[in-house]
Amino acid sequence: MIIIKVFVLHGFFSLIQPHTHFMPNLPMGEYRTVFDKLYPCDSTRNYSFQFNNYFNKKTAIITELKGNVTILIPFDDTLTLDINFSSWGSTGGWIPNSNTYITKKGCSALKNLGGNAWLTVTKDFNIPNASCPVPVGTYITSGIDLKKFEDHNFPKVYFYGKYKLVFKVKNIEGKVLGCEIVEVNLIRPWEKPF
Repeated sequence: MIIIKVFVLHGFFSLIQPHTHFMPNLPMGEYRTVFDKLYPCDSTRNYSFQFNNYFNKKTAIITELKGNVTILIPFDDTLTLDINFSSWGSTGGWIPNSNTYITKKGCSALKNLGGNAWLTVTKDFNIPNASCPVPVGTYITSGIDLKKFEDHNFPKVYFYGKYKLVFKVKNIEGKVLGCEIVEVNLIRPWEKPF
């Protein structure tokens, strides 16, 4: 009888003890992307690639990308893709060149980096095909859930923090033909956005 009471008490206390999950506070690891801002580099310039996009808070948990992209010359592999990461410093201010990615064959490189997110963008912006080159035209989206952008081919492990990504499209001479800035926070998978 005492043995039964001991087992019952042991079972009871094991149920009421909180189960702690190990959540390390390491500086890097797998991350979740929280999109903060999206804006053109210089809205006064008349680029060949014009990005008029913005984030729209549809519900408390769903944020969408809305807007349009106007392409005045074909986006093909003769162009260069230049992505520059700036990190937010511990004392404030952006620290440029925390990571850079510059590659020729801009369209194919962006398609490769985008992964399944590229397919989502081409479909939701009503681009005629998901392959390169992207033809001249104005492409409009009624809204893309930002969660779909997490299905990309960027590194899956990175340093946590706030980043500013400057996407530039350049021609062979190095002239900037289009530019867009995205500010993101890379947070631990169990953290909540702030």
